[in-house]
Amino acid sequence: MSRPLTATVDLEAILSNYRYAKKLHPKCNAFAVVKSDAYGHGAVRVAQYLEEDADAFAVATIEEALELRAAQIKKPIMLLEGVFEPSEWELCADQGFWAAIENTMQLESLLALGKPIEKVFVKLDSGMHRLGVTQETAPEFVEELRNSGLVGEVLLMTHFACADDLSDMTTMKQLAYFEQTRQLIGDIQASVANSAAIMKWSVPEGGWIRPGIMLYGISPFAEVSGAELGLKPAMTLSSKVISVRQIKAGDQVGYGLSYQAPEDHQLVTIAAGYGDGYPRSADHGTPLLIKGNAAELAGRVSMDMITAKLSDNDTTNLAIGDEVVLWGDGVPVEHVAHCSKTIGYELVTRMTSRPSRIYLTKD
Repeated sequence: MSRPLTATVDLEAILSNYRYAKKLHPKCNAFAVVKSDAYGHGAVRVAQYLEEDADAFAVATIEEALELRAAQIKKPIMLLEGVFEPSEWELCADQGFWAAIENTMQLESLLALGKPIEKVFVKLDSGMHRLGVTQETAPEFVEELRNSGLVGEVLLMTHFACADDLSDMTTMKQLAYFEQTRQLIGDIQASVANSAAIMKWSVPEGGWIRPGIMLYGISPFAEVSGAELGLKPAMTLSSKVISVRQIKAGDQVGYGLSYQAPEDHQLVTIAAGYGDGYPRSADHGTPLLIKGNAAELAGRVSMDMITAKLSDNDTTNLAIGDEVVLWGDGVPVEHVAHCSKTIGYELVTRMTSRPSRIYLTKD
């Protein structure tokens, strides 16, 4: 009997969310961002299911790109951070990968290779100060790439620092800086919009959008869930009750005895813990469902177990083997993340290779 922790991934929901992103910007092409094992959802299975619809895929590393090619993914694959070693350009040329360029090592090693690359995205640092060339050097990078005869198309891209905060005007400043740079260069296609910008900001039409976390039904905004934005949650993390006991008011539970029962109640132990990717920082009261009933954590998260109680003095009798939803259907991952002082991105990405996966499709 295997451990009952399971991540159920709804591939049809991911496809629906991709189509929704395209619908919001019908004049744009769209990358399906599947970096970090498709945010913990399984990059190969996600890409295989989306390939007929997706214009292209985007990953963080060449290893991720090679994994998709080995799985017979034929659509273009973009390296969002470009190459980390000059030798990787050879693989890009051979495998037809596209890549970002943000420094002179990447530029010079591509030019030295002398092999054609279909698309290169010059990454502009428009204010995030993480990656990217300056406004002064961006036109030089574009000109060198165009004059090299090695690149089919050169595009300009950037990344927003605060697009998830609709009250912060940093995004408008970054957009203005980006447009100023485009004017210096002349005619060039753009790629600026991550999930937050796709959904809530006015961005240049045409070029490429980059839906990432929204593909998986998770909101990029702290104040709303993905479902409230019209997205379909893609992952349900579930497990089962492995022990049940009755505790009395005043009894303390778990490491550090940090939870104290306010009244007599049932306490269940569930097969899930921080070793599985469930957040150790999840506080008492973090929501979950047990046998379809609202429940909450009661005790510190252990490596491979959590303890919980039913909410609102529910007296439903619980038993070993009862189904538990840790997040997903009925328990938005954004709510679990809030109680854990983190974000939904981090929680689902932790699922890479941890629980067993079940994939749901329309068929």
